[in-house]
Amino acid sequence: MGPRRKNVKPCSVNREGSESTKADEPKDYMNQLSHEVLCHIFRYLPLQDIMCMECLSRKLKEAVTLYLRVVKVVDLCAGRWWEYMPTGFTDSSFLTLLRKMPDIEQLYGLHPRYLERRRVRGHEAFSIPGVLEALQACPNLLGVETSHLELVEAIWTYMPQVHILGKFRNRNGAFPIPPENKLKIPIGAKIQTLHLVGVNVPEIPCIPMLRHLYLKWVRLTKPQPFKDFLCISLRTFVMRNCAGPTNSLKYVPLVTGLASARNLEHLELVRVPFLGGLIQHVVEDSWRSGGFRNLHTIVLGACKNALEVDLGYLIITAARRLHEVRIQPSLTKDGVFSALKMAELEFPQFETLHLGYVDEFLLQCKMTNGDLVKYGLADVVENPGIITDIGMKAVNEVFSCIKYLVIYNCPHLHNPNNWITDHSRWTRLVDLTLVRCHAIKLDSFSQFIELLPSLEFISLDQMFREPPKGCARVGLSAGTGIGVSSALVSNQNSNNDNDNNNNHQNNNNPNIHHNNHQHPNDQNEENELRQDGQAEGQQIAAEGNLWSL
Repeated sequence: MGPRRKNVKPCSVNREGSESTKADEPKDYMNQLSHEVLCHIFRYLPLQDIMCMECLSRKLKEAVTLYLRVVKVVDLCAGRWWEYMPTGFTDSSFLTLLRKMPDIEQLYGLHPRYLERRRVRGHEAFSIPGVLEALQACPNLLGVETSHLELVEAIWTYMPQVHILGKFRNRNGAFPIPPENKLKIPIGAKIQTLHLVGVNVPEIPCIPMLRHLYLKWVRLTKPQPFKDFLCISLRTFVMRNCAGPTNSLKYVPLVTGLASARNLEHLELVRVPFLGGLIQHVVEDSWRSGGFRNLHTIVLGACKNALEVDLGYLIITAARRLHEVRIQPSLTKDGVFSALKMAELEFPQFETLHLGYVDEFLLQCKMTNGDLVKYGLADVVENPGIITDIGMKAVNEVFSCIKYLVIYNCPHLHNPNNWITDHSRWTRLVDLTLVRCHAIKLDSFSQFIELLPSLEFISLDQMFREPPKGCARVGLSAGTGIGVSSALVSNQNSNNDNDNNNNHQNNNNPNIHHNNHQHPNDQNEENELRQDGQAEGQQIAAEGNLWSL
Protein backbone atom coordinates (compact mmCIF):
# COMPACT_ATOMS: atom_id res chain seq x y z
CA MET A 1 0.00 0.00 0.00
CA GLY A 2 1.11 3.42 -0.75
CA PRO A 3 1.44 6.25 1.75
CA ARG A 4 -1.75 7.72 3.00
CA ARG A 5 -2.71 11.06 1.59
CA LYS A 6 -3.73 13.84 3.86
CA ASN A 7 -7.08 15.27 3.23
CA VAL A 8 -6.71 18.98 2.61
CA LYS A 9 -9.80 21.00 3.20
CA PRO A 10 -10.34 23.76 0.74
CA CYS A 11 -10.18 27.26 2.34
CA SER A 12 -12.91 29.66 1.54
CA VAL A 13 -11.60 32.87 -0.03
CA ASN A 14 -12.81 36.16 1.50
CA ARG A 15 -13.88 38.17 -1.51
CA GLU A 16 -14.72 41.21 0.54
CA GLY A 17 -11.18 41.40 1.94
CA SER A 18 -9.57 41.18 -1.47
CA GLU A 19 -11.82 43.89 -2.82
CA SER A 20 -10.95 46.13 0.11
CA THR A 21 -7.20 45.68 -0.47
CA LYS A 22 -7.63 46.54 -4.13
CA ALA A 23 -9.58 49.62 -3.17
CA ASP A 24 -6.80 50.74 -0.85
CA GLU A 25 -4.20 50.63 -3.61
CA PRO A 26 -3.73 54.08 -5.33
CA LYS A 27 -4.91 54.21 -8.90
CA ASP A 28 -2.59 55.49 -11.61
CA TYR A 29 -4.86 57.94 -13.34
CA MET A 30 -2.05 59.57 -15.35
CA ASN A 31 -1.20 56.40 -17.25
CA GLN A 32 -4.86 55.89 -18.00
CA LEU A 33 -5.05 59.18 -19.90
CA SER A 34 -4.36 59.41 -23.60
CA HIS A 35 -1.35 61.17 -25.06
CA GLU A 36 -3.53 63.95 -26.43
CA VAL A 37 -4.99 64.72 -23.00
CA LEU A 38 -1.54 64.67 -21.39
CA CYS A 39 -0.19 67.08 -24.00
CA HIS A 40 -3.09 69.40 -23.31
CA ILE A 41 -2.28 69.31 -19.58
CA PHE A 42 1.39 70.06 -20.27
CA ARG A 43 0.39 73.40 -21.80
CA TYR A 44 -0.43 74.71 -18.31
CA LEU A 45 2.72 73.44 -16.58
CA PRO A 46 6.20 74.98 -16.36
CA LEU A 47 8.78 73.43 -18.64
CA GLN A 48 10.88 72.34 -15.67
CA ASP A 49 7.99 70.25 -14.28
CA ILE A 50 7.31 68.77 -17.70
CA MET A 51 10.90 67.61 -18.05
CA CYS A 52 10.76 66.05 -14.59
CA MET A 53 7.80 63.88 -15.66
CA GLU A 54 9.88 62.34 -18.39
CA CYS A 55 11.51 59.91 -15.98
CA LEU A 56 8.36 58.77 -14.12
CA SER A 57 6.98 56.23 -16.58
CA ARG A 58 7.25 55.10 -20.16
CA LYS A 59 3.90 56.57 -21.13
CA LEU A 60 4.71 59.96 -19.62
CA LYS A 61 8.03 59.94 -21.42
CA GLU A 62 6.26 59.31 -24.69
CA ALA A 63 3.77 62.10 -23.94
CA VAL A 64 6.56 64.56 -23.10
CA THR A 65 8.40 63.70 -26.31
CA LEU A 66 5.22 64.15 -28.33
CA TYR A 67 4.50 67.50 -26.63
CA LEU A 68 8.00 68.86 -27.30
CA ARG A 69 7.71 67.94 -30.98
CA VAL A 70 4.63 70.11 -31.51
CA VAL A 71 5.19 72.94 -29.03
CA LYS A 72 5.73 76.39 -30.60
CA VAL A 73 6.01 78.72 -27.58
CA VAL A 74 8.29 77.88 -24.63
CA ASP A 75 8.98 79.92 -21.49
CA LEU A 76 12.05 78.91 -19.50
CA CYS A 77 11.06 81.14 -16.55
CA ALA A 78 7.38 80.13 -16.35
CA GLY A 79 6.17 83.69 -16.95
CA ARG A 80 8.38 85.25 -14.27
CA TRP A 81 10.47 87.54 -16.45
CA TRP A 82 12.29 89.00 -13.42
CA GLU A 83 13.81 85.63 -12.47
CA TYR A 84 16.68 83.67 -13.97
CA MET A 85 16.29 80.48 -15.96
CA PRO A 86 17.00 77.15 -14.18
CA THR A 87 20.66 76.53 -13.45
CA GLY A 88 22.63 73.49 -14.53
CA PHE A 89 22.49 74.02 -18.27
CA THR A 90 25.54 73.39 -20.40
CA ASP A 91 26.06 73.89 -24.10
CA SER A 92 25.36 70.22 -24.86
CA SER A 93 22.29 69.91 -22.61
CA PHE A 94 20.75 73.11 -23.96
CA LEU A 95 21.35 71.95 -27.52
CA THR A 96 19.74 68.59 -26.72
CA LEU A 97 16.69 70.31 -25.26
CA LEU A 98 16.11 72.57 -28.25
CA ARG A 99 16.62 69.71 -30.71
CA LYS A 100 13.65 68.02 -29.10
CA MET A 101 11.54 71.06 -30.11
CA PRO A 102 11.93 71.32 -33.91
CA ASP A 103 8.80 73.49 -34.38
CA ILE A 104 9.57 76.08 -31.71
CA GLU A 105 8.92 79.65 -32.86
CA GLN A 106 9.14 81.79 -29.71
CA LEU A 107 11.53 81.20 -26.81
CA TYR A 108 10.86 83.26 -23.69
CA GLY A 109 12.79 83.46 -20.44
CA LEU A 110 16.32 83.04 -21.81
CA HIS A 111 17.81 84.82 -18.79
CA PRO A 112 20.99 82.96 -17.81
CA ARG A 113 22.62 83.97 -14.57
CA TYR A 114 26.06 83.69 -16.14
CA LEU A 115 27.39 82.98 -19.62
CA GLU A 116 30.94 82.30 -20.69
CA ARG A 117 32.13 84.45 -23.56
CA ARG A 118 34.04 81.62 -25.24
CA ARG A 119 34.11 77.87 -25.21
CA VAL A 120 36.92 76.06 -23.47
CA ARG A 121 38.02 72.72 -24.92
CA GLY A 122 37.43 69.88 -22.50
CA HIS A 123 35.32 72.03 -20.17
CA GLU A 124 31.52 71.78 -20.04
CA ALA A 125 30.05 75.24 -19.55
CA PHE A 126 27.20 77.45 -20.66
CA SER A 127 28.59 79.90 -23.21
CA ILE A 128 27.38 82.42 -25.77
CA PRO A 129 28.60 80.33 -28.77
CA GLY A 130 26.80 77.30 -27.33
CA VAL A 131 23.53 79.21 -26.99
CA LEU A 132 23.84 80.50 -30.55
CA GLU A 133 24.43 76.98 -31.85
CA ALA A 134 21.35 75.74 -30.04
CA LEU A 135 19.20 78.58 -31.36
CA GLN A 136 20.44 78.03 -34.91
CA ALA A 137 19.35 74.38 -34.59
CA CYS A 138 15.70 75.59 -34.53
CA PRO A 139 14.74 76.23 -38.16
CA ASN A 140 11.40 77.92 -37.37
CA LEU A 141 12.64 80.22 -34.59
CA LEU A 142 11.17 83.71 -34.89
CA GLY A 143 11.89 85.44 -31.58
CA VAL A 144 13.85 85.16 -28.33
CA GLU A 145 13.40 86.95 -25.01
CA THR A 146 16.60 87.67 -23.10
CA SER A 147 18.21 90.24 -20.81
CA HIS A 148 21.89 89.50 -21.47
CA LEU A 149 23.80 92.31 -23.21
CA GLU A 150 26.43 90.20 -24.95
CA LEU A 151 23.90 87.54 -25.95
CA VAL A 152 21.51 90.01 -27.56
CA GLU A 153 24.38 91.62 -29.45
CA ALA A 154 25.46 88.18 -30.70
CA ILE A 155 21.90 87.42 -31.83
CA TRP A 156 21.77 90.72 -33.74
CA THR A 157 25.10 89.89 -35.39
CA TYR A 158 24.67 86.21 -36.31
CA MET A 159 20.87 85.83 -36.39
CA PRO A 160 19.54 89.20 -37.61
CA GLN A 161 16.22 87.68 -38.68
CA VAL A 162 15.31 86.80 -35.06
CA HIS A 163 13.17 89.26 -33.12
CA ILE A 164 13.93 90.24 -29.53
CA LEU A 165 10.67 89.52 -27.74
CA GLY A 166 9.18 91.28 -24.73
CA LYS A 167 11.01 94.09 -22.96
CA PHE A 168 14.75 93.93 -23.08
CA ARG A 169 16.15 95.06 -19.71
CA ASN A 170 19.78 94.52 -18.84
CA ARG A 171 20.23 93.32 -15.25
CA ASN A 172 23.75 94.44 -14.45
CA GLY A 173 23.26 98.19 -14.75
CA ALA A 174 24.92 100.50 -12.23
CA PHE A 175 26.25 104.02 -11.78
CA PRO A 176 29.09 104.82 -12.24
CA ILE A 177 28.74 102.92 -15.48
CA PRO A 178 30.86 99.72 -15.52
CA PRO A 179 33.22 99.68 -18.51
CA GLU A 180 32.35 96.05 -19.34
CA ASN A 181 28.68 96.94 -19.95
CA LYS A 182 28.69 97.56 -23.69
CA LEU A 183 26.05 97.27 -26.38
CA LYS A 184 26.25 98.09 -30.07
CA ILE A 185 22.81 98.51 -31.60
CA PRO A 186 22.68 97.73 -35.34
CA ILE A 187 20.60 99.66 -37.83
CA GLY A 188 17.15 98.14 -38.23
CA ALA A 189 17.40 95.88 -35.17
CA LYS A 190 14.22 93.84 -34.69
CA ILE A 191 13.22 94.95 -31.22
CA GLN A 192 10.22 96.82 -29.85
CA THR A 193 11.22 97.72 -26.28
CA LEU A 194 14.77 98.62 -25.26
CA HIS A 195 15.44 99.52 -21.62
CA LEU A 196 19.12 100.23 -20.92
CA VAL A 197 20.53 101.09 -17.48
CA GLY A 198 24.23 101.74 -16.92
CA VAL A 199 25.44 100.79 -20.41
CA ASN A 200 28.04 102.20 -22.82
CA VAL A 201 26.38 102.67 -26.21
CA PRO A 202 28.15 104.15 -29.25
CA GLU A 203 25.02 105.61 -30.88
CA ILE A 204 21.25 105.28 -31.27
CA PRO A 205 20.67 104.40 -34.95
CA CYS A 206 17.56 104.11 -37.08
CA ILE A 207 15.27 101.40 -35.63
CA PRO A 208 11.90 101.42 -37.43
CA MET A 209 10.32 98.75 -35.20
CA LEU A 210 11.27 100.33 -31.86
CA ARG A 211 8.29 101.51 -29.79
CA HIS A 212 9.69 102.13 -26.31
CA LEU A 213 13.20 103.44 -25.59
CA TYR A 214 14.47 103.97 -22.03
CA LEU A 215 17.98 105.35 -21.52
CA LYS A 216 19.08 105.71 -17.90
CA TRP A 217 22.72 106.26 -16.91
CA VAL A 218 23.78 105.51 -20.48
CA ARG A 219 27.08 106.82 -21.84
CA LEU A 220 26.95 107.69 -25.54
CA THR A 221 30.52 107.26 -26.72
CA LYS A 222 30.43 108.60 -30.30
CA PRO A 223 30.81 112.35 -30.94
CA GLN A 224 27.46 112.43 -32.78
CA PRO A 225 25.37 109.61 -31.29
CA PHE A 226 22.05 110.80 -32.79
CA LYS A 227 23.26 111.37 -36.35
CA ASP A 228 21.08 108.55 -37.77
CA PHE A 229 18.37 108.56 -35.08
CA LEU A 230 14.96 107.80 -36.60
CA CYS A 231 12.30 105.70 -34.87
CA ILE A 232 9.01 106.32 -36.64
CA SER A 233 7.09 103.83 -34.46
CA LEU A 234 8.32 105.29 -31.17
CA ARG A 235 5.72 105.79 -28.44
CA THR A 236 7.89 106.25 -25.34
CA PHE A 237 11.21 108.05 -25.11
CA VAL A 238 12.98 108.46 -21.77
CA MET A 239 16.49 109.89 -21.52
CA ARG A 240 17.49 110.35 -17.91
CA ASN A 241 20.90 111.30 -16.50
CA CYS A 242 22.86 110.15 -19.54
CA ALA A 243 26.44 111.05 -20.38
CA GLY A 244 26.47 112.39 -23.91
CA PRO A 245 27.96 115.21 -25.96
CA THR A 246 28.27 118.56 -24.23
CA ASN A 247 27.67 120.53 -27.43
CA SER A 248 23.98 121.44 -27.56
CA LEU A 249 23.95 121.32 -31.36
CA LYS A 250 24.59 117.57 -31.28
CA TYR A 251 21.02 117.06 -29.95
CA VAL A 252 19.32 118.64 -32.99
CA PRO A 253 18.91 115.25 -34.79
CA LEU A 254 17.43 113.80 -31.59
CA VAL A 255 14.62 116.36 -31.36
CA THR A 256 13.89 116.24 -35.09
CA GLY A 257 13.81 112.44 -34.93
CA LEU A 258 11.34 112.57 -32.04
CA ALA A 259 9.11 114.90 -34.06
CA SER A 260 8.96 112.29 -36.85
CA ALA A 261 7.47 109.76 -34.41
CA ARG A 262 3.81 110.65 -34.91
CA ASN A 263 2.59 108.24 -32.21
CA LEU A 264 4.93 109.51 -29.47
CA GLU A 265 3.00 109.53 -26.17
CA HIS A 266 5.60 109.78 -23.39
CA LEU A 267 8.49 112.25 -23.56
CA GLU A 268 10.90 112.50 -20.62
CA LEU A 269 14.12 114.51 -20.80
CA VAL A 270 16.18 114.75 -17.61
CA ARG A 271 19.61 116.39 -17.65
CA VAL A 272 19.67 116.62 -21.44
CA PRO A 273 21.54 119.78 -22.58
CA PHE A 274 19.62 120.35 -25.81
CA LEU A 275 19.74 123.75 -27.45
CA GLY A 276 17.40 126.34 -25.96
CA GLY A 277 14.56 127.19 -28.32
CA LEU A 278 15.17 124.06 -30.41
CA ILE A 279 11.91 122.39 -29.44
CA GLN A 280 10.02 125.56 -30.31
CA HIS A 281 11.36 125.61 -33.88
CA VAL A 282 10.86 121.86 -34.38
CA VAL A 283 7.26 122.07 -33.14
CA GLU A 284 6.57 124.98 -35.48
CA ASP A 285 7.82 122.90 -38.42
CA SER A 286 6.17 119.57 -37.52
CA TRP A 287 2.88 120.20 -35.69
CA ARG A 288 0.84 120.35 -38.90
CA SER A 289 2.03 116.86 -39.82
CA GLY A 290 1.32 115.48 -36.34
CA GLY A 291 4.59 116.04 -34.52
CA PHE A 292 4.21 115.91 -30.70
CA ARG A 293 0.41 116.08 -30.99
CA ASN A 294 -0.26 112.71 -29.32
CA LEU A 295 1.82 113.33 -26.18
CA HIS A 296 0.24 112.13 -22.95
CA THR A 297 3.16 112.86 -20.61
CA ILE A 298 5.78 115.62 -20.74
CA VAL A 299 8.69 115.61 -18.27
CA LEU A 300 11.48 118.18 -18.29
CA GLY A 301 14.04 118.03 -15.50
CA ALA A 302 17.48 119.61 -15.09
CA CYS A 303 17.65 120.64 -18.76
CA LYS A 304 19.83 123.69 -18.26
CA ASN A 305 19.21 125.24 -21.69
CA ALA A 306 15.46 124.66 -21.82
CA LEU A 307 13.36 127.79 -22.32
CA GLU A 308 9.79 128.63 -21.40
CA VAL A 309 8.80 128.64 -25.07
CA ASP A 310 10.01 125.03 -25.46
CA LEU A 311 7.72 123.85 -22.70
CA GLY A 312 4.86 126.08 -23.78
CA TYR A 313 4.90 124.89 -27.38
CA LEU A 314 4.85 121.26 -26.30
CA ILE A 315 1.91 121.83 -23.95
CA ILE A 316 -0.07 123.79 -26.53
CA THR A 317 0.55 121.21 -29.27
CA ALA A 318 -0.53 118.25 -27.09
CA ALA A 319 -3.38 120.03 -25.27
CA ARG A 320 -6.16 117.65 -26.26
CA ARG A 321 -4.43 114.42 -25.17
CA LEU A 322 -2.20 115.68 -22.38
CA HIS A 323 -2.46 113.79 -19.05
CA GLU A 324 0.62 114.69 -17.03
CA VAL A 325 3.27 117.43 -16.94
CA ARG A 326 6.36 117.58 -14.72
CA ILE A 327 8.24 120.88 -14.88
CA GLN A 328 11.76 121.57 -13.66
CA PRO A 329 12.31 124.46 -11.18
CA SER A 330 13.87 126.84 -13.74
CA LEU A 331 10.65 126.68 -15.80
CA THR A 332 8.27 126.90 -12.84
CA LYS A 333 7.45 130.54 -13.46
CA ASP A 334 4.39 132.77 -13.60
CA GLY A 335 5.03 133.64 -17.24
CA VAL A 336 4.55 130.06 -18.49
CA PHE A 337 1.05 129.74 -17.10
CA SER A 338 0.10 133.32 -17.89
CA ALA A 339 0.92 132.63 -21.54
CA LEU A 340 -1.11 129.40 -21.46
CA LYS A 341 -4.00 131.34 -19.97
CA MET A 342 -3.86 133.86 -22.81
CA ALA A 343 -3.87 130.98 -25.33
CA GLU A 344 -7.38 130.02 -24.05
CA LEU A 345 -6.85 126.28 -24.51
CA GLU A 346 -8.77 123.35 -23.09
CA PHE A 347 -7.16 120.34 -21.45
CA PRO A 348 -10.01 117.81 -21.17
CA GLN A 349 -7.83 114.84 -20.14
CA PHE A 350 -5.28 116.59 -17.93
CA GLU A 351 -4.87 115.12 -14.42
CA THR A 352 -1.35 115.45 -12.95
CA LEU A 353 0.88 118.50 -12.50
CA HIS A 354 4.29 118.50 -10.79
CA LEU A 355 5.87 121.90 -10.23
CA GLY A 356 9.56 122.17 -9.33
CA TYR A 357 10.24 118.60 -10.46
CA VAL A 358 13.64 117.19 -9.44
CA ASP A 359 14.68 113.67 -10.39
CA GLU A 360 14.75 111.16 -7.53
CA PHE A 361 18.33 110.22 -8.34
CA LEU A 362 19.46 113.79 -7.77
CA LEU A 363 17.57 113.95 -4.47
CA GLN A 364 18.93 110.66 -3.13
CA CYS A 365 22.42 110.77 -4.65
CA LYS A 366 25.24 111.64 -2.27
CA MET A 367 27.46 112.83 -5.11
CA THR A 368 28.00 116.51 -5.70
CA ASN A 369 27.40 118.21 -9.01
CA GLY A 370 31.15 118.19 -9.65
CA ASP A 371 31.27 114.42 -9.18
CA LEU A 372 28.43 113.93 -11.66
CA VAL A 373 30.20 116.15 -14.18
CA LYS A 374 33.34 113.99 -13.84
CA TYR A 375 31.30 110.98 -14.93
CA GLY A 376 30.10 112.80 -18.05
CA LEU A 377 26.73 114.18 -16.93
CA ALA A 378 25.71 117.72 -17.81
CA ASP A 379 26.67 120.52 -15.46
CA VAL A 380 23.39 121.64 -13.87
CA VAL A 381 22.71 123.46 -10.61
CA GLU A 382 19.07 123.43 -9.56
CA ASN A 383 17.53 126.48 -7.89
CA PRO A 384 14.08 126.67 -6.29
CA GLY A 385 11.09 127.52 -8.44
CA ILE A 386 10.12 131.19 -8.57
CA ILE A 387 6.40 130.80 -9.15
CA THR A 388 4.21 133.05 -6.98
CA ASP A 389 0.58 133.12 -5.93
CA ILE A 390 -0.26 134.95 -9.16
CA GLY A 391 1.17 132.07 -11.18
CA MET A 392 -0.73 129.50 -9.12
CA LYS A 393 -3.94 131.41 -9.78
CA ALA A 394 -3.18 131.10 -13.50
CA VAL A 395 -2.49 127.37 -13.02
CA ASN A 396 -5.95 127.02 -11.49
CA GLU A 397 -7.57 128.73 -14.46
CA VAL A 398 -5.57 126.81 -17.08
CA PHE A 399 -5.76 123.30 -15.58
CA SER A 400 -9.22 123.35 -14.01
CA CYS A 401 -9.72 119.55 -14.16
CA ILE A 402 -6.54 118.62 -12.30
CA LYS A 403 -6.63 115.64 -9.91
CA TYR A 404 -3.05 115.36 -8.61
CA LEU A 405 -0.90 118.36 -7.69
CA VAL A 406 2.71 118.25 -6.45
CA ILE A 407 4.67 121.39 -5.58
CA TYR A 408 8.33 121.07 -4.59
CA ASN A 409 10.57 123.82 -3.17
CA CYS A 410 8.69 126.95 -4.23
CA PRO A 411 9.54 129.50 -1.51
CA HIS A 412 7.63 132.39 -3.08
CA LEU A 413 4.18 130.92 -2.41
CA HIS A 414 2.41 132.56 0.53
CA ASN A 415 -1.40 132.48 0.38
CA PRO A 416 -2.96 129.35 -1.17
CA ASN A 417 -6.37 130.83 -0.51
CA ASN A 418 -5.69 133.28 -3.35
CA TRP A 419 -5.18 130.46 -5.84
CA ILE A 420 -8.90 129.74 -6.00
CA THR A 421 -11.14 131.85 -8.20
CA ASP A 422 -14.87 132.00 -8.76
CA HIS A 423 -14.49 130.48 -12.24
CA SER A 424 -12.40 127.48 -11.14
CA ARG A 425 -12.25 125.82 -7.75
CA TRP A 426 -10.37 122.58 -8.52
CA THR A 427 -13.45 120.51 -7.82
CA ARG A 428 -11.70 117.31 -9.01
CA LEU A 429 -8.48 117.70 -7.01
CA VAL A 430 -7.96 114.46 -5.06
CA ASP A 431 -4.30 114.43 -4.03
CA LEU A 432 -2.22 117.41 -2.87
CA THR A 433 1.52 117.23 -2.05
CA LEU A 434 3.57 120.17 -0.80
CA VAL A 435 7.28 119.87 -0.05
CA ARG A 436 9.61 122.63 1.21
CA CYS A 437 7.19 125.47 0.51
CA HIS A 438 8.21 127.23 3.73
CA ALA A 439 6.56 130.59 3.17
CA ILE A 440 2.99 129.27 2.91
CA LYS A 441 0.88 130.57 5.75
CA LEU A 442 -0.97 128.03 7.84
CA ASP A 443 -4.16 130.09 8.14
CA SER A 444 -4.40 130.64 4.41
CA PHE A 445 -3.64 126.97 3.76
CA SER A 446 -6.45 125.92 6.13
CA GLN A 447 -8.91 128.10 4.26
CA PHE A 448 -7.63 126.72 0.97
CA ILE A 449 -8.27 123.12 2.06
CA GLU A 450 -11.86 123.92 2.97
CA LEU A 451 -12.52 125.05 -0.61
CA LEU A 452 -11.53 121.67 -2.16
CA PRO A 453 -14.60 119.39 -2.10
CA SER A 454 -13.01 116.22 -3.55
CA LEU A 455 -9.70 116.29 -1.67
CA GLU A 456 -8.81 112.90 -0.14
CA PHE A 457 -5.04 112.87 0.43
CA ILE A 458 -2.72 115.59 1.73
CA SER A 459 1.04 115.17 2.02
CA LEU A 460 3.10 117.89 3.72
CA ASP A 461 6.87 117.68 4.14
CA GLN A 462 9.13 120.38 5.63
CA MET A 463 6.32 122.89 5.77
CA PHE A 464 5.32 125.76 8.10
CA ARG A 465 8.77 126.08 9.65
CA GLU A 466 9.52 129.11 11.75
CA PRO A 467 12.19 131.33 10.17
CA PRO A 468 15.53 131.50 11.97
CA LYS A 469 16.55 134.53 13.95
CA GLY A 470 16.93 137.55 11.69
CA CYS A 471 15.29 136.11 8.54
CA ALA A 472 12.19 138.27 8.93
CA ARG A 473 14.34 141.37 9.21
CA VAL A 474 16.26 140.60 6.03
CA GLY A 475 13.14 139.43 4.16
CA LEU A 476 13.85 135.69 3.94
CA SER A 477 11.64 132.64 4.27
CA ALA A 478 12.69 129.71 6.39
CA GLY A 479 15.05 127.15 4.92
CA THR A 480 15.98 128.90 1.68
CA GLY A 481 18.83 131.11 0.65
CA ILE A 482 16.69 133.02 -1.83
CA GLY A 483 16.86 136.75 -1.34
CA VAL A 484 20.08 136.88 0.66
CA SER A 485 22.03 138.93 -1.83
CA SER A 486 19.07 141.10 -2.74
CA ALA A 487 18.35 141.78 0.92
CA LEU A 488 21.94 142.81 1.58
CA VAL A 489 21.96 144.95 -1.53
CA SER A 490 18.72 146.63 -0.48
CA ASN A 491 20.11 147.31 2.97
CA GLN A 492 23.33 148.70 1.55
CA ASN A 493 21.41 150.78 -0.98
CA SER A 494 19.20 152.17 1.76
CA ASN A 495 22.29 153.09 3.77
CA ASN A 496 23.89 154.71 0.75
CA ASP A 497 20.68 156.58 0.02
CA ASN A 498 20.61 157.86 3.56
CA ASP A 499 24.20 158.99 3.27
CA ASN A 500 23.50 160.73 -0.01
CA ASN A 501 20.42 162.40 1.40
CA ASN A 502 22.38 163.60 4.42
CA ASN A 503 25.13 164.96 2.23
CA HIS A 504 22.59 166.64 0.00
CA GLN A 505 20.89 168.19 2.98
CA ASN A 506 24.22 169.28 4.38
CA ASN A 507 25.16 170.91 1.11
CA ASN A 508 21.83 172.68 0.81
CA ASN A 509 21.67 173.84 4.42
CA PRO A 510 25.14 174.97 5.45
CA ASN A 511 23.77 177.35 8.04
CA ILE A 512 21.81 174.67 9.76
CA HIS A 513 24.88 172.41 9.75
CA HIS A 514 26.89 175.23 11.26
CA ASN A 515 24.35 175.89 13.95
CA ASN A 516 23.83 172.21 14.70
CA HIS A 517 27.50 171.30 14.64
CA GLN A 518 28.26 168.04 16.46
CA HIS A 519 31.29 167.00 18.37
CA PRO A 520 33.77 164.72 16.52
CA ASN A 521 33.24 162.03 19.16
CA ASP A 522 29.52 161.98 18.37
CA GLN A 523 30.29 161.45 14.67
CA ASN A 524 32.63 158.60 15.50
CA GLU A 525 29.95 156.96 17.63
CA GLU A 526 27.44 157.31 14.80
CA ASN A 527 29.86 155.71 12.31
CA GLU A 528 30.52 152.85 14.72
CA LEU A 529 26.81 152.25 15.14
CA ARG A 530 26.37 152.22 11.36
CA GLN A 531 29.21 149.71 10.95
CA ASP A 532 27.74 147.55 13.69
CA GLY A 533 24.39 147.58 11.88
CA GLN A 534 26.01 146.49 8.61
CA ALA A 535 27.94 143.74 10.42
CA GLU A 536 24.73 142.58 12.05
CA GLY A 537 23.00 142.45 8.65
CA GLN A 538 25.85 140.34 7.23
CA GLN A 539 25.66 138.02 10.24
CA ILE A 540 21.90 137.59 9.75
CA ALA A 541 22.46 136.81 6.06
CA ALA A 542 25.10 134.23 7.03
CA GLU A 543 22.60 132.62 9.41
CA GLY A 544 20.08 132.45 6.55
CA ASN A 545 22.65 130.69 4.35
CA LEU A 546 23.48 128.19 7.06
CA TRP A 547 19.79 127.48 7.57
CA SER A 548 19.32 126.81 3.88
CA LEU A 549 22.25 124.39 3.93
